[in-house]
Amino acid sequence: MNKNCYLIYLSLLCSFYSSLCMGQVNFLGKPGYIATPSAGVFENRPLGFSFSYLPNEYSIFTNGDRNIIHFYNVRFGFTSFMEVNLSIAHRPLMSEDIGVGDRQLDFRFRLLKEKKYLPALVLGWTPPGSVSPVLAHDYLVATKNLTTGIGQFNISAGYGSPYVIKRKNGGEALDLEVLKKTEFKGVKYLTGFFGGISYKPISWGGALIEYDSQTFNTGIFIAPVPWFILQGYTYEGKEFAFTLAANFPLNFSPRALRSYENKLD
Repeated sequence: MNKNCYLIYLSLLCSFYSSLCMGQVNFLGKPGYIATPSAGVFENRPLGFSFSYLPNEYSIFTNGDRNIIHFYNVRFGFTSFMEVNLSIAHRPLMSEDIGVGDRQLDFRFRLLKEKKYLPALVLGWTPPGSVSPVLAHDYLVATKNLTTGIGQFNISAGYGSPYVIKRKNGGEALDLEVLKKTEFKGVKYLTGFFGGISYKPISWGGALIEYDSQTFNTGIFIAPVPWFILQGYTYEGKEFAFTLAANFPLNFSPRALRSYENKLD
């Protein structure tokens, strides 16, 4: 009896881990590169967790010199075409003044699946209504994967809206106004055209480069196990940052377990 229970547990565990997949994410925990998103979609709709460190000089925030950010992100694929992402931007040097930090909920919608000659297409949307939407960004991005004799390339290009929709100070939930990002606290994240390329010469790692609509950034990534990825990168070759990410699928199917149970019958 103990042997049978052990075999069932082992089959379930192997089925779970065989369904995990490596995937690059940006510092907000979404499929992407360093700061920029891609149109990549995790087909097994995993529950994703990530942590990112951003230095003060390249923080999204611009008020003062205490803007080192610790990003805590959670991502979940509700359907095959929609993901939701929650991000918390914790600034440890300002925690006594601002508490936990800025929070943002946003969505990704897959408009097109990648075809042989056509790229995947994803729309990113931040629901309006915040009084201070510093992290808000709306964008459209296309991504194409190319497999060659020297490795796999992932190429993306997109456009980020230069506007932000915010709730007026003291106004009701639907009392909104549209501002240019540059006029709202000097925010410039994902404003205009952006793009990125990643290169995987081996199955468990590679390198990437991006233009985040303001600067060029480069980095490397490794996946010591299929469900975990470590990314290290540099902003303009001046400051270093990193991201740790893990993906856990919720729709895995324990085929090995069912096969074992059939043999018992």
